[in-house]
Amino acid sequence: MAKQDEIFEESMKFVRDNKGLKMTAKSQTYASPRVSSEFMDCSMPCTFDHFSHCSLGCTYCFAYMFKTNNPSFNAKLHSVNPKKLVSALSGNPVESRGRIYHKHFYHKRFLLHWGGLADPFCNFEKTNGIGYEICKGLARLKYPTLFSFKGSGIFRPQFMKLFEKSAKHKNFAFQISLVTADDKLGRQVEIGVPVPSKRIKAIKLLSDMGYYTILRLRPFIIGITDHSLDELLERCLEAGISAVSLEFFALDMRSNEGLMRRYRWLQKLIGTKDIMSYFKDLSPSERGGYMRLNRLVKEQFVKKIYKFCLKHDLILGISDPDFKELNMSGSCCGMPDDYPDNPELENWTTNQLTYWLKEARREYHKKGRILKLHFDKVFLPDEDTYLLDHTLAQDHVSVTNKTASERRKFTYLEAARTCWNNIKSPGNPRNYFHGQLMPSLLDNEGNLVYKYSPSEYEDRWAKEGIDLTR
Repeated sequence: MAKQDEIFEESMKFVRDNKGLKMTAKSQTYASPRVSSEFMDCSMPCTFDHFSHCSLGCTYCFAYMFKTNNPSFNAKLHSVNPKKLVSALSGNPVESRGRIYHKHFYHKRFLLHWGGLADPFCNFEKTNGIGYEICKGLARLKYPTLFSFKGSGIFRPQFMKLFEKSAKHKNFAFQISLVTADDKLGRQVEIGVPVPSKRIKAIKLLSDMGYYTILRLRPFIIGITDHSLDELLERCLEAGISAVSLEFFALDMRSNEGLMRRYRWLQKLIGTKDIMSYFKDLSPSERGGYMRLNRLVKEQFVKKIYKFCLKHDLILGISDPDFKELNMSGSCCGMPDDYPDNPELENWTTNQLTYWLKEARREYHKKGRILKLHFDKVFLPDEDTYLLDHTLAQDHVSVTNKTASERRKFTYLEAARTCWNNIKSPGNPRNYFHGQLMPSLLDNEGNLVYKYSPSEYEDRWAKEGIDLTR
């Protein structure tokens, strides 16, 4: 069984390895933004981190899992070059990567999602100030940006002054991550992270400035989050949130020793004897080694949160593949379809499966019609031009198994098509959404056509008077 000092030692690894490290021109080589690996159901595939690591020690961290399972993993901290990034955002890219992202994203004022694998306001920022320089550039450009964070750096006076000054433009939105309302439990789960009460204070500060704020309830850890769920929802509502974004904790069976120490600690906190067996027994096998608990386990919690959002006119975004059909906008991060205060916060793509699952659920409950999804109607490269860029696609994980000639022809559109048509793939729509979309026929190009397959709970909820047309 993991001990507290052992898990603290493990969780603070990146901090120890990089304590006091000052970024130089040689270390400002981190390649970000990047296209999300989840682009097939992501509204904001242009995801950004300014540091290669995070100083926060969340025991559940999925980014730690992905990074440390990568054979090329390097624990040394790197950052982006802030001047080059802001220059590219301004329309004056000075290197090839900047030119590519300007072509496909920046010149369209596409919403930048900052905080995919690290934290915009973590403790590495204190030594370097790189994030602040980027924030100043974004503020000057009034560039639409969604920050996903839990770090305390945002409370520093320079950030507070900057965001207060920029509030009138409404080009920033904020997701604040929380997994519990309990400060004591929070310290045990999220080591080196501001306690929940302080993060709720951040929600209120930003909401009071007039910003769009979201409770990022990710990951929802059954055995931890549920104990204070009602309190957490109410306190965040009082603090001024406009949306909730939900995803349940998932467990990777490809576990290295660092991950196993974290899992053993979580096992102790949630009260199960064997967390690996627990997830293996209760997760659909079609999804491969990344274990997500099944719908029946999650339903009671999703139902409570869905009803809470209906009652208080909040947007619910669900990034979990289970119950993703219940999204109240086309963005699983909880961004609104319509935002009159600054329409540029609507600059995210609807050409992805989260949007279409939501539309299929609405169509069924409003009109009783079963929607069919065609590949060439979901993914539109004329609009999302990055889908056809061969150079950009070299970042995709699947290129490692391809020959040089295959790489030169490879695109994100081809990656999506392969996954769409491979019914054995864990990322295939039938498997990933666990039967919510089912293959029904082939189109003229030989691509599978999927149809919406309503779950049993939908008619049951509707009979209980729960509005499923939102």
